[in-house]
Amino acid sequence: MPYASPRAVKWEYRLQRVGFVCFIAFVLAAVFGILGDRARIVSSTASIYVLLLLIFRVAGRRTLAKLTSFDLVLLLIIGETTQQAMIKDDQSITGATVAILSLVSMDMAMAYLKRVFPAFDRLLEGNPVLLVDNGKVLESPLKANHLDEDDIKEAARLSHGLGMEDVRQATLERDGHISIVPWRDEQK
Repeated sequence: MPYASPRAVKWEYRLQRVGFVCFIAFVLAAVFGILGDRARIVSSTASIYVLLLLIFRVAGRRTLAKLTSFDLVLLLIIGETTQQAMIKDDQSITGATVAILSLVSMDMAMAYLKRVFPAFDRLLEGNPVLLVDNGKVLESPLKANHLDEDDIKEAARLSHGLGMEDVRQATLERDGHISIVPWRDEQK
């Protein structure tokens, strides 16, 4: 499969920038009443976005890394609840578009802010956490992140088909997944 050419990457970047400006223009039109009384949708959507960001940051990075059937049900309920809070009785396409573009615009703005302000990125996403160092399981980080050795064993099996004795280093990544670095034969 060929990679995108530098020219294609440049055009994609430009398209994203133009799209972001259009999204913001649409959201601002809603805020200033050009699209009717939809400023409430923008403010409700922004409030819900920030609230969910805080809830999932406090809940921990492993909350959505592995979706169990309970997690899926929880996400469906959260989706329905937040939809009601965002648009209430406005079942129009314009109302839904305002809510969706508000969410996407906020997400794009957050990505930009995280890139420009590394401290903001660390605040929202945290740093990777070392769980196993040179084959030694670090209990304190496991406990702090609501993990146990079984989680590391599962990650080792899934990523490399390894047993716990073959794990040199395990890291809880910012996205909630556990990455494994195996021992090399000569270092074991």
